[in-house]
Amino acid sequence: MKAFNTFFLAAVATFMLTAASYKLPSNSKSLAFTGKNLSMTAFQVSPAIDLDGDGKVDTDLMAFLRPCDKDNTLTFEENGKLTGNTGALSCSSDESLPIVSRPSHWTYNEKTATIRIVSDKDAHLVSEWKVLEASAAGVKIEKTATEHNQTSTTTVTLKSVVNQ
Repeated sequence: MKAFNTFFLAAVATFMLTAASYKLPSNSKSLAFTGKNLSMTAFQVSPAIDLDGDGKVDTDLMAFLRPCDKDNTLTFEENGKLTGNTGALSCSSDESLPIVSRPSHWTYNEKTATIRIVSDKDAHLVSEWKVLEASAAGVKIEKTATEHNQTSTTTVTLKSVVNQ
């Protein structure tokens, strides 16, 4: 369970706090989700793992997110910048206003259907997400990682929301 906790926290941190600057074709139908505020509506892991130590394996990671994490949004800007904020619900007493995510850049490889996110502050902080579905209504992405000889795949669904 400890090894998965590290993976889980890294996946959430990478996903929720990264951002990106590359000119993308505005007519690409596969990028119809760009420019929209996206909120996570599903967060699954496979294979299932007993994340909370209750003896039952878990696949739905949304159940482990705090309400203040569930109202966070991301926006894949058409210019390649990834922006976002923490939403109206505060996770700590230090958050008096919504916090914008760390500056990053993203690119999309149409041949492999992969989004690549690179941190502006540290070019070694790179995350790649396989796009499973994409439309103006949102995007469904998948990330596979191996840690301590354990391979896990997370699948995240982001839906377009009205400005918060």
